[in-house]
Amino acid sequence: MMVKFSNHIQPKKNFFLITSATGGFTVTELVLALAIMMMVMAAMVSLLISLNRAYTAQNVAAGVQQVTRAGINIMTRNIRMAGLNPLKINQMGILEASVNKIRFQQDTNGSGTIEKDQNEDIAYLLNNNHQLIRQKDGNSRSNKSLIDHVTDLTFYYFDRDDAETSIFDDIQTVEISLTVREPAGKDKFISRTYSTRVICRNLGL
Repeated sequence: MMVKFSNHIQPKKNFFLITSATGGFTVTELVLALAIMMMVMAAMVSLLISLNRAYTAQNVAAGVQQVTRAGINIMTRNIRMAGLNPLKINQMGILEASVNKIRFQQDTNGSGTIEKDQNEDIAYLLNNNHQLIRQKDGNSRSNKSLIDHVTDLTFYYFDRDDAETSIFDDIQTVEISLTVREPAGKDKFISRTYSTRVICRNLGL
């Protein structure tokens, strides 16, 4: 039995030629990925800025609200006692009652007279620097700033029939309106207005 040997040798395959030559990123792909990353970063920065502005606005709003209420409470506490005169020796009451200023007396220590530097002659007004001022004894040198950034301070006066009046002896109730406006970021402001009515317990007695 004869065995035939073939002289034909099967050529070896070149694996290096078969291997893909696309092992990296093209310039176009890199530019596109970079553009997407920049867009994502810009969106994140914009979101952070918006959140920071909202946070700042909320803090300022809370602060303005608290300050305005405090100013109203201070004036209410003192105006309610206007005309206090336990001994009935000298007449005491409201000395000035204009739209933007109120001045009144109260004998807090029961001496029968109005004494200086004893918070017995008090005025509240708005100065040119947008400050709520408490003045003692009618002396501008005693001015004390209570609140800044005040844009409006208005007083209204009513008699016992709840009708507006400008007669000092007829005033029984004082209505106070206070507006505070503070900056809250770039070109933004927060404004709050509070109003209340104060019944003067000692006037007209």
